[in-house]
Amino acid sequence: MDSVRGMFERRAELYYTLAEVLAELPPWLMLPGREWPLTQAAAKLVPLSTAAEAMAQIPAEAETTRRARHTRLFAGPGRPRFWLYESMWRSGRFLGPETISLEQLYKGAGLRIVGAEAPDHASVELAFLAHLSKQQEAEPEYAVLWQKLERDFIKKHAGQWLPALGRSLAASGDEVYGPIGEFMADFLLDKGRPQKQKRKLTLSFRLPIVVHQELCSLCGFCVQVCPTRALTINETPRDTILLLSSSACNGCRKCKNVCPAGALAMNGADDGNPVYEAHTTLRRSSRVYCPICGEATVSRAEIDFVAEQIGRPGWLTYCQLCRSELLEKQQ
Repeated sequence: MDSVRGMFERRAELYYTLAEVLAELPPWLMLPGREWPLTQAAAKLVPLSTAAEAMAQIPAEAETTRRARHTRLFAGPGRPRFWLYESMWRSGRFLGPETISLEQLYKGAGLRIVGAEAPDHASVELAFLAHLSKQQEAEPEYAVLWQKLERDFIKKHAGQWLPALGRSLAASGDEVYGPIGEFMADFLLDKGRPQKQKRKLTLSFRLPIVVHQELCSLCGFCVQVCPTRALTINETPRDTILLLSSSACNGCRKCKNVCPAGALAMNGADDGNPVYEAHTTLRRSSRVYCPICGEATVSRAEIDFVAEQIGRPGWLTYCQLCRSELLEKQQ
């Protein structure tokens, strides 16, 4: 029994230290990784974790440099590269339905948030998971109920987006927050839970696919709203290509929601859908060449979309320069 209670305490410590990292910049984060409370808690709970070993290899760094990393990733300037709010990841807006749901959940558990953070901030959710682990230790007679609440919270909230945040941080290449993100994703997707539970959590993270190729005009709206730059449009002399970097995708669905033609859907490879490579081509369309100068212009998909709206005037396939010259002659 003591060993079980010790496990709850170690898990609570791990959740708390992860919450500290994402709340602000704890003083210990400037130390070498092997001296972090987070790394030490991880070594006790998941001793064979490669991500935890990577955290232990992180060197010390000056506070100004560490703080610059935190600011660059989570503050801006402009839009943060990675949002730390569940509502932004799942519904694309701050103070969304997830925020209200969590506030009610915390109140139901007899808790209140001290400070200015919203209920769906990553640090608050991790602190709540720490609280649930502590309760399993403090009230062993109700441990089964607290465990169920922890599993349900991961399934409905934390597991729906924090692993994706972790994977995106790992893909960012940041020498400090990358390994931390990878460990958080691994832990929540979870080496210590039953395989059935692990599979359910994994399937909650889906990737975009163009299900209606003929509807995708390569307009680029999906690329513009992608918070992790997982979607890009590449142009070669022959083709225009919509590419997905699967490791950077966080499954937020913003691309699907913004698509004006409804061409995108979210699919998971585990459900029998195509397996994603490191970079997957979602849509490819050949480029059109200006009939006057022979320069490549836009994609055939874009031309076809415009033609549906305005018909096919003679200048439609001209490059910008030749079109301007044509219009000047007609004036």
